[in-house]
Amino acid sequence: MRTFVVDSPGCAALRALNYAPELEKIRKAGSESAVRLRSLLRHMGDSYWSVFTRHDCSPEFGVELLTQTDMFAAEPSGRMIRRDSMPKPEVHRVRRWQVLVAGAGQMGEGNLFGRSIIADGRLTHGYLGPHAVAMTFEEPGSVKNLWTYAYLNTTLGMQAVKTAAFGTSVPGLRLDLLGDIPVPLGPADVMERVAALVRRAVESREEFHSSLQQARNAVNKVSAMVDATEACVARTRRSILWDAPLPSLCAWNFAAGGGAVRILRERWKSKLRDVLIPSGVFNGPRFARIDCTPPHGIDFLSQRDIFMIRPAGRRIVRPAVSDRQLFVPRDALLVGSHGQMNEGSIFGRVELASFAGWRAGLTQDILRVLVRDGIREVAFAFLSTTVGQWLLKSTAVGTSIPSMRVDLLERLPFPDLGEMPADEIRRHVLRAEAARIEADEAEAEAIRIIEQEVLPQWLA
Repeated sequence: MRTFVVDSPGCAALRALNYAPELEKIRKAGSESAVRLRSLLRHMGDSYWSVFTRHDCSPEFGVELLTQTDMFAAEPSGRMIRRDSMPKPEVHRVRRWQVLVAGAGQMGEGNLFGRSIIADGRLTHGYLGPHAVAMTFEEPGSVKNLWTYAYLNTTLGMQAVKTAAFGTSVPGLRLDLLGDIPVPLGPADVMERVAALVRRAVESREEFHSSLQQARNAVNKVSAMVDATEACVARTRRSILWDAPLPSLCAWNFAAGGGAVRILRERWKSKLRDVLIPSGVFNGPRFARIDCTPPHGIDFLSQRDIFMIRPAGRRIVRPAVSDRQLFVPRDALLVGSHGQMNEGSIFGRVELASFAGWRAGLTQDILRVLVRDGIREVAFAFLSTTVGQWLLKSTAVGTSIPSMRVDLLERLPFPDLGEMPADEIRRHVLRAEAARIEADEAEAEAIRIIEQEVLPQWLA
């Protein structure tokens, strides 16, 4: 517990949480090199806490509503609603270079509350839900816009956002206190360098998204995939005839995706097990998660963290678990194998371990899929298509929180590589992988510059 003195407490702040000694030190400096956040903005939080009824509809007739979790997802996948569900749709629409802040949640480390993400091309098709604060800068994409974003992602910047919190069970953000946050500026050349890194991160994330879509498009052009996709797209009640063996008593395992499993089994001879290494599909074990601080312990990623564009993991004591069951190799595929079946959920999603998973211990909820050399890119692109997602979900068993049956998973149909444009798919996936890693490194370097080269001078 810390104690400190505030020279000029404001009448709007109700508790000590609304102050931080480091921020008070920056405020006290009182020069042109520290500006209030609101002075940089044209709009802030116009859609925050807006109340409306969500009217679901088919994708071709609606818009995509992004929750806080969707904002931070590597591949945002929101809920499709009618645009007229929102009283003022335009204030909800995401625009490039906006800084989006998670404005509701818990205060604990590793939670989304208080975290920021800059809007790039992956998000600009969407509309914000009521729990996000959108900041539109006077000069979108300017040096001060990108500098402020990097600052808000430093340890001090996230602490500054949380000083604007109010409430107990599910805290929110007071926009008056948020706008009063001091933003320390640096030398012009340093600010330019940070802005260039953030700009590169935004462009690389857009390239990552575009290349991944191109890889999936190459998979979807295969004739068998065209037929299977048609079966998956129609949203209706299903009944199919099945005359093959029944390894499961759940009808969902056979009717999922409108019979896409049957279509592909009839067209392809290969099974997923044919491209796996021995014992190449497994979940991790359950273990206690005891928080600790560096340099002790290991980084740990939950199922949600794996599918975030910038994972917000935690530090835990190294559990008594073998390395194989706790960590994964860099070329592994990671599948969300516990969760809900609704659209937009993590269940069935696939990610490359090279993005973040290989550097940390993983939750038991993540299914590890280890494929043979040379198959990784094709396997990832195929399993992450609409058809691939339905195939993975067809292995679900359970009611409240479904999980995947490994034996059903191993029997899933897998494309014959001779039918696939494997070289093209591999090229697109590798380009997407390189762009994603470059974006992560650029953003991390921008944050490091502010934390290690600028803030120490302000706090000295």
